[in-house]
Amino acid sequence: MNSSDKTSHAAPADAMLGPALRDVRLEGWLGAKVDRFIARRLVDPVMREQVFDEARQAFEFRDDDEDRVGGLWRGEFWGKEMMSSARVADYLQNPEFLSFVRDECHRLMKCQDADGYLGSYADKDFISIRDPAACKAKFNWFPNWNLWNRKYAIWGFLMAYKATGDKAILASAEAQMDNWIEIVRRSGVSLLDAGNPAINGLAPMSILKPLLMLHEETGKKAYLDFASEIVSLWDRDDGRCPNFLRNAASGKALHTWYPEPQSWAKGYEMMSCLDGLLEYWRVTGERRCLDAVVQIRDLLERYETNPLGGIGFVDKFACAASRPNGISDICDAIHWMRLNIDLYLITGEDRYLDPVETCWYNNFLAGVDRDGLFGAFAVRASGRHEHKVACGYAYSHCCLNNVPRAFMDFASTVVTRDREGVFHVNQYQDATVMLDGVTFTIRGGYPVDGRVTVEVSDPSRKVVFRKPAWCPRLDVARKDGVYTLAFDMNPRLIPSAQVANPQDAATLSAMEKWAEGRHAIAWQPDVARDVRRLYRRTPALALWNGPLLLAKSRRLGMTGEQLEDASSVIGQGYRPVLTRIASDRVMAAWEARLVKDGAPDVTAKVCDYQSAADARLGEDFIWFSIWF
Repeated sequence: MNSSDKTSHAAPADAMLGPALRDVRLEGWLGAKVDRFIARRLVDPVMREQVFDEARQAFEFRDDDEDRVGGLWRGEFWGKEMMSSARVADYLQNPEFLSFVRDECHRLMKCQDADGYLGSYADKDFISIRDPAACKAKFNWFPNWNLWNRKYAIWGFLMAYKATGDKAILASAEAQMDNWIEIVRRSGVSLLDAGNPAINGLAPMSILKPLLMLHEETGKKAYLDFASEIVSLWDRDDGRCPNFLRNAASGKALHTWYPEPQSWAKGYEMMSCLDGLLEYWRVTGERRCLDAVVQIRDLLERYETNPLGGIGFVDKFACAASRPNGISDICDAIHWMRLNIDLYLITGEDRYLDPVETCWYNNFLAGVDRDGLFGAFAVRASGRHEHKVACGYAYSHCCLNNVPRAFMDFASTVVTRDREGVFHVNQYQDATVMLDGVTFTIRGGYPVDGRVTVEVSDPSRKVVFRKPAWCPRLDVARKDGVYTLAFDMNPRLIPSAQVANPQDAATLSAMEKWAEGRHAIAWQPDVARDVRRLYRRTPALALWNGPLLLAKSRRLGMTGEQLEDASSVIGQGYRPVLTRIASDRVMAAWEARLVKDGAPDVTAKVCDYQSAADARLGEDFIWFSIWF
C-alpha cells in the first residue's frame, strides 16, 4: 500500500511488540488443556468438517430470517470458528491445517452473490426491525443479527488471508465489506437503530475493528471515512446511548448512564466497539478515542469485576462488583482479556495485564471443557456451569467458537519487547517463546506454586519481570542466563461484593428480578431449579491463592450439603492456611483451614476453580461452590 493512502495523523507505534504466534508454545498442565481443545475440535478432520459444515449451512440456506419478523444469529458461527482456526493455523504452522483454512474459505465463497453479499439472511436488506409489535409478539425481544453475522464472516476471511496469503480470500472480504456499507447507506437506517434496537446499535457498530483492519490492508479511504462516521455516532449533543466519547469522562458507573442497563449494556458487543475505538486511535492518532477507552475500561474494572475473576453479570454490565453471586459469559471473559491486552500493547502499562492473568486462570479456563470438545456458555460461582448450544445447532454457540482466539491472545502476551529493546516476561505458566531471535523457556509450578525459572538464550539482553498486583513480594535471582523467581502466593479471603450499587431502590429491585431469572438459566429444567436454589443473596468470602480462585467441589468428595451451605464466615476475622493434597481429578488441590484464635477451624477440601467443574452436564461430581 502506498504510504500516501494512509492518514498522516497515525498514532505512534505500539509501546510493546509481542511474538509471532508460530514462535510461542503454551505448555504444562494448562498448555495441555489448550492443545487438547485445538487438536480435538479444530484440527481433527472429522470434527472440523462437522463444525464447519453445520456453520456453512446458515449461508447455503439463508434461513436465519425465515419469518422476516426477527432473525437468528447462526450466521456468526462460521466467522468466529474461522477467526479461531486461522489464528491457530498460524500458531501451529501445520501445512495440512493451513490448506483446510484456505479451502473452507473457498467453499463458503461459492455462496457469495455477484454484488458481494455473503450472509445468512435471505433478505439482505433486513438490517433493522420493521414491525416491532409483530417481533415482540413472536420473540418477546427484537432479534436482528444480519449485519453482526456478516461482520464475523468478513473478519474470518481477513484472518484467513493473513494466515494463508491467498489474495482471492482478501478480495472476497473486500467485496463483502463494500456490500455491507452499500446496504447500510441504501437503507437510510442509522447504525444506532440497526440490529437489535434494545442495545442501540452496539452489534453492527462493532464492524469498526475489522473495517479499520481492512483499511490498513487495502488502503481504501472509503473504509476510513465510514469508520469516522461510526465514531461520530458516539459523540452526540443529544446524548443518545451509548455516546462513549461524551460519557467516558463522567466518572459514573457505566450501568447508571442510561435506564435499564439489563437491556442495553450488553457486554461483549460493547467491548467489541471499544476494540474498534482503539484501532481508530492507531490509524488516526485521535487521542480522545484512546482516552475514552481507558476511562471506560477503568470504570468497568471498578464496577463490573465479578467474583470469578472476570467481568460483568450474564453478559450485561449491571454492577457485577456489587453482587453477592456470580455468573459470567465466556464471551465477556474473552473480550475483557482482549481489551486489556490491546491497551497493554498500546501503552506498555503492566496494570492492564493483571485482569488478563486473573481472568485467564479462572473465569475463562473454567469455561473450557477438559475433554477438548466443548465449553460452557457461562460459568457460575456455585452449582453447575451453563452448557448449551444455540439456534438448534449441535456444535456451536457464541462463546465456544471464540475460545481459541483467547488462547492465541494470551500466548501473544507471555513475553514482549518495548521500544528500547527491553524484554518483558509477563506470564509465568510453562511456555517457550522466541522473540527477536531470543528464546525464553519458562518452567515451574505456576499458577499453583510460586517458584518459576526463566532461561534466556542470550544472557546479555535486558529482561524485566511483571509483578502481579496480588503478589506482595517477588524475589528474582539470576545465575548465568537463568532467572529464578519466587512469588509470595498470598492466600487471602476476598468479599463477594466489592462496591455499593449507585442506583435507586426501584431500579435495584427491577435489576435483581432480572438477575435472578438469568442466574437460573440452565440447559435442563431440573438443573435450573437447583441453580436457582443456590442463588446467593448475602455476601460471603472467596478464597484465592496467587492468581487462582479456589473452589469446594464434588470432585474432591465434598457433599451436596456442604456445597449448599449458605452460612458464611465473612467479617469474623478468619485467615486461610493451605496444605497441598494429591488429586488426579483437578490441576491442584488443597486442604483449606480457616483459622482464628479461640475459635474452631473451618475446613474444606478445595481445588483450582477452573478445574472444579470443567465438563458438560451428566456427571455427578461437577457441583461446586466458591463461597465460605
